[in-house]
Amino acid sequence: MPQYQSAQQAAPRSRPQTRPPGLGLAAAIAAISAALSGFWLMSAGAAPPRATAPGASELAEVKDAEIGAALTTLDPSNAALAKFQTTKDSCRPPLAWVSLVSPPGQPPATVRLISGEYVSPAFEVTPVPVRVAIPYPRPYETGHGAISVVDIGGSATISLLPAWQVTAKDGRVTRQVTWLPVKRCAPSNG
Repeated sequence: MPQYQSAQQAAPRSRPQTRPPGLGLAAAIAAISAALSGFWLMSAGAAPPRATAPGASELAEVKDAEIGAALTTLDPSNAALAKFQTTKDSCRPPLAWVSLVSPPGQPPATVRLISGEYVSPAFEVTPVPVRVAIPYPRPYETGHGAISVVDIGGSATISLLPAWQVTAKDGRVTRQVTWLPVKRCAPSNG
């Protein structure tokens, strides 16, 4: 028995593990992810950064599934309204969304938007945000333009990216806006 005890004592003790288990696997996954990201960034899958004019805000496009709701916010007396409705034969021009809201504690405001040749109906702006559709102020393919706010009877925030604050003392104010034009309609075969 004494030999057994001495052999047991002489056996090297296992050292505590100094690195967490699975560290090698995590490093391999990180390396593969980095390589794939690099290939994606060098391919056409990554959109180039857009140049935005200083002080400009970004407009959000109305999705096809939202067109019905968007049309209800446009001025129904506007003769150009029909061109924004979807038809089987044509590709409708795109619309943009903005949201209108009054700052907390402020009385309701009255706002009218001008986007290109389009003049919106007057909207009452309250602390409850309302989404309003507007045509793009310039041809969609240009990617930039300007919208104006008039007839303000109080303060309002126009939700663009970044938000735009306007007050009654501003009168008519104009803001430069941008958007990322994407190819929307397939060319006809005719």
